[in-house]
Amino acid sequence: MDILKSESIHKELDKLETISEIIGTALVNRNGLLISSRLPRDVDDRKFGAMAATMFSAIETSALTLGKRTVSNLTVEYSEFQLVVLGVDRSMILVSLLKYNSNLGLIFIEIEESIKKIKKILSG
Repeated sequence: MDILKSESIHKELDKLETISEIIGTALVNRNGLLISSRLPRDVDDRKFGAMAATMFSAIETSALTLGKRTVSNLTVEYSEFQLVVLGVDRSMILVSLLKYNSNLGLIFIEIEESIKKIKKILSG
């Protein structure tokens, strides 16, 4: 990925952080390798990305056994925060770390808009 695309993606992740309920975000390839990250410093973003990719892959596999083909998102609630994983395309996922009890409807709208922009950046 060239530097201009990388910077544009990083700026798009920065915009998501302006939403007060979003703690951080990362763009990760489906193999768990980090593409871009805006996660807090106390989070090991490489492990975080690998864990999210593994979880998303596992839920996609389980969906296939149920006869479903695509998973739109994965949401996991922890005691202090929430994790949301959405597919960007066949090769990437967007992972967001949210404050506990966040308004998911509003956040999904913002994240989906960012995903559209990221897709546009990558295709251009």
